[in-house]
Amino acid sequence: MKSGTSLLRAVALVCTSLALTACGGAMTPEEAAAEEAMALASVEAELGSCGTWSGWSNTGASSCAPQSSCGFYWVCEPWAKGGDPESLVGGGGSEDAAPVCPVGETARRYNNPGRFNQQSSYRVCFNAAGTYTHTEYQYQSVFNTCSC
Repeated sequence: MKSGTSLLRAVALVCTSLALTACGGAMTPEEAAAEEAMALASVEAELGSCGTWSGWSNTGASSCAPQSSCGFYWVCEPWAKGGDPESLVGGGGSEDAAPVCPVGETARRYNNPGRFNQQSSYRVCFNAAGTYTHTEYQYQSVFNTCSC
């Protein structure tokens, strides 16, 4: 983190602390973080500016996670923790009704996996003199296809 940003964070924290003392009540961690972010953003806005965000582009990274639109399958699992992989019922998709499980087990529905592509966007920031200071990035995962 650049020393200027550290200084801005310190100033924002001091201001937040003074405001807290003046109001006489304790802030939640979420309120304090939001207050610090707003103060930091306003100070940064006075010092310079950032360009607009670029379009989203794939980073090449992907992940696999359960996705409800990819169908589902049922598994009979013991009531206690853990599952029995041998009790897999069906192969996912069209079976809407839960299976009848042996005594001591219950049916649990799992979503089939889907592949998500990671995308990124960036913007370039400058100080008041027009000198480059830093680049900011944001990321999102976008559903691509069923199965991994």
